[in-house]
Amino acid sequence: MEYFLIDQSGETYYPRPEESILINSPAASRKALMWIKGAWHAVNTTTKDDILLCYLDIQAVICWWIAILTCRKRNIVAINILLKDKPTLKNRVASWLYKRALSSKRFHATVTSPEYGKWLNRKFRRDFSYYHLPDLYVYDYLADIAATTPVEPDTVFCGGKNGRDWQMMADIAKAMPEMRFKLVMPGDVWNAIGGSLPPNVTCRHDIPVDEFLNDMASSEVVCLPLDTEAPAGLIVLFQAAAMNKPIVTTDTVTTRAYITADTTDAFLADKQVSSWVNTLRIATTNTAKKTNNHRLIDSLIAHCNRDKYIWHLNTIITTLRRQ
Repeated sequence: MEYFLIDQSGETYYPRPEESILINSPAASRKALMWIKGAWHAVNTTTKDDILLCYLDIQAVICWWIAILTCRKRNIVAINILLKDKPTLKNRVASWLYKRALSSKRFHATVTSPEYGKWLNRKFRRDFSYYHLPDLYVYDYLADIAATTPVEPDTVFCGGKNGRDWQMMADIAKAMPEMRFKLVMPGDVWNAIGGSLPPNVTCRHDIPVDEFLNDMASSEVVCLPLDTEAPAGLIVLFQAAAMNKPIVTTDTVTTRAYITADTTDAFLADKQVSSWVNTLRIATTNTAKKTNNHRLIDSLIAHCNRDKYIWHLNTIITTLRRQ
């Protein structure tokens, strides 16, 4: 039997194989406690012949360790594994826990980008195998928000939490005084750099989702400088594509899976401020905004829709059943 563990206690939009059984994570005061309780429940619910799909990769790792420490065998799939690359103690511990799990024949993982899988193997110094599973696009409804929101000329939006290079964003804004930048960042980042931002920056932090989306919709271009090769910014990238916004983001092993040289409304920049300035100016030209060929949104609708997502999961299940 197939089971699908999610990191929520209630309903979810996560698509899953039709005959799989949903396992919710019990509500808890802290996320980490909820993940552990959900993993414990999943391991106790399943048997050694079942396949346990985990939407949150860290929960998959927790499930594997619970099974190992309680002398039980479980077939576990971590959906779109993500490891941060900053050399912190927390990340080093996570890397060790993941590496041990990936060494098991009963632990399997997907990656949103084949290149990211190769990057992980260089990090682990091992040759692990991964399944390719593009991230899920579910943002068609945002087109209506974009269509009814007036766009402010010469405005650039950047927002989000994980993996943003906020210092790079500040340097870009300083190098483009003719543009106005609307930034939405976490409160701790605001406390660290908010006072040093140039006058052409309007910054908010920890705002509701609807205000976040309205700020994006009212901007001319979306900008996503990243400080990691790991999957980061993909939700905002997909949301911006749904709004038909020109997008500039960092060239990483993950973003290359979605943005190619043929993409006409989304662009990759390297880690030099001059590259960002030039690419942002290209993104704001009439050609970038008006072309209907090779748009990012068309690629996402074709390759990252719910049916394709479930097809990939079913293919993984079929492959594991044959082993």
